[in-house]
Amino acid sequence: MRRLLLRLWGVMTSRAVPPVVIGIFLLVYIGIAFFTEETLVTLIGLTSKSVVLALLFALLPISSACRLVAEAVSYLKRRRAMAGTAVPDAAELFDEAVEVPAASLTIAEQSLVGLGYTTRRTEDTLASWRGFSNFPARMVYLAATFCLFAGILISLTSRLSYRSPIVEGDPLPADVGGGVVERISLQPSSGMILSKALTMEVAPANPGEAHRSLGIYPPSMLRGMFVYPRYLGVGAAVRIAAPDLPDGFGKNSILNVYPPGKEDAVEIPGSPYRVMVTLLEPEDGVDPFSSGRMIFSVKLVKGKDLVLAGKMATGGAVSRGGYQISFPETRRLVISDFIRDYGVPLIWTASVLFIVAAALWLPVRLLLPRREMLFIDHAGTLLALSRAEGRGRGHGSIFHEALDLLEAGGQGKLPE
Repeated sequence: MRRLLLRLWGVMTSRAVPPVVIGIFLLVYIGIAFFTEETLVTLIGLTSKSVVLALLFALLPISSACRLVAEAVSYLKRRRAMAGTAVPDAAELFDEAVEVPAASLTIAEQSLVGLGYTTRRTEDTLASWRGFSNFPARMVYLAATFCLFAGILISLTSRLSYRSPIVEGDPLPADVGGGVVERISLQPSSGMILSKALTMEVAPANPGEAHRSLGIYPPSMLRGMFVYPRYLGVGAAVRIAAPDLPDGFGKNSILNVYPPGKEDAVEIPGSPYRVMVTLLEPEDGVDPFSSGRMIFSVKLVKGKDLVLAGKMATGGAVSRGGYQISFPETRRLVISDFIRDYGVPLIWTASVLFIVAAALWLPVRLLLPRREMLFIDHAGTLLALSRAEGRGRGHGSIFHEALDLLEAGGQGKLPE
């Protein structure tokens, strides 16, 4: 059982796990591409519903966590070895291991000190090092990798999403807190990315609660659900009259007619009629969604025949020959996605950690990378160990010169 656990641990800490798992998903992606154009969406949906694919993807965060633990244990063991404590299998903690006949370490120590290495002597060991370790950056990087894959896994398996309009003057959906949308505004923005700022002012549902202001970025959160505005539209009370509709017809419709020039249709149930609506460009050049002054081009179509067409503003009407179209009321609305996704905070955390890891790793790697040597005198044999996190060629040259110096019985010195 112990052997099986050790083998499993060896597999999970292997650097090969991420590329193998990602490669399998790439093959599945390529296979799906032969059958649908919505390849990525299909793959996400398949992974969220398939226990096998979800478990396969779970190997990524598990492997990252195991590697984080393994590297932390290796680092602590190496520090103990450098401090002179006997550590089993110390050679596995370093990049290079060489055995030479036992020799005095005094000359090697003096030469290494002269080259800027810090040394520590015990009765049986000589440790020397320069620079700083990238271990903190490595730990932050592995933690970021874990957060990223864990966040994606949680998103794939537990994400809840639905789409609903946010209409000016109407309450929000009850499951995101209620409250009435007092005003929706679209105004010019001085931001570096977005040229316009969308704001939805929400009055509280209960006395004592604060007003809420919902925007585009960063996404707002209501009762644990993120609010992502998708596109703008117009809510219109559509009224029509026709000779064969003696009682007329009224319907509150959501019109996807923004930006100006876009056309949408309102179907009249149980009849051959439909209303075609287009939001027109304003003559004064002011965005109609910002100003609230909207002019519509409307058409009443019976089957394939156009029976009425014209232009009108909110509260106006177009009529001819017994046919009439009117919009007694129009209101601004925002079609929004409401998403409960507990993986998003982990993904954001991963983004921050990746930046921190890069900020820690880059200057150390370029300026003062860690280089270590450890000489252990054991039963008449000297075990020489070396490790470098950067600029390994120069450090390797010094290490081998130190071995030559030891084999020569301390005659000579290390190169500058």
